[in-house]
Amino acid sequence: MKTNKKYFLLSLVAVLTVTGASIGALSFAQTTPTLSCSIGTNPVSVGQAAILTATGGNGIYGWSGQNLAVTNSAGTQFAVSYSAAGIYPVTVTSAGQTATCNVNVVAGTVTTGALSCSPAVQSVNLGQVATVVATGGTGTYVWSSPDLSIANSGGSGFSANYASTGLKTLSVTSGGVIASCDINVLSGGTSVIPVVVTTPGLPNTGGQ
Repeated sequence: MKTNKKYFLLSLVAVLTVTGASIGALSFAQTTPTLSCSIGTNPVSVGQAAILTATGGNGIYGWSGQNLAVTNSAGTQFAVSYSAAGIYPVTVTSAGQTATCNVNVVAGTVTTGALSCSPAVQSVNLGQVATVVATGGTGTYVWSSPDLSIANSGGSGFSANYASTGLKTLSVTSGGVIASCDINVLSGGTSVIPVVVTTPGLPNTGGQ
């Protein structure tokens, strides 16, 4: 009888141990949030920036699409613009998941009053200089950005480099009208969409 009691107690302990281990494993199991992609404004006009935002996943994102191959973009946001009307799918991946944003580009150009900032979107590597140009307005321009400390922000052209990756926005004000350019700052080592702006004598007035 004592032997049977001994085996019963040992079996009960084993069951409780296995059950406890299983419950512990379940309590520590982590589920990766579902990945999704959203567009700030859709549709957009030809040349207008579309801001894409990723949520979920593990916080590390790779963006890809037509004429776009960026695998080391930092942060949850990315900007794109297109020179022709159409539907452009942009895919974001994270933790083995995939989500797609369909950017609808319609004919026509966007103007912010008579003021514009170009290029609307560009991608540069960390430490590389990004150059933007303002046209229209009154001819007097003031540049600003939450990521920069700007002491002499006048002039129609502006160039800056950044000390951190992610989506950056440069705004220009003239005659009470505001226009903006979006800059994807990448960690480096990837091919980005080339943007060529030819404006001689631009001051390098930004840094950080």
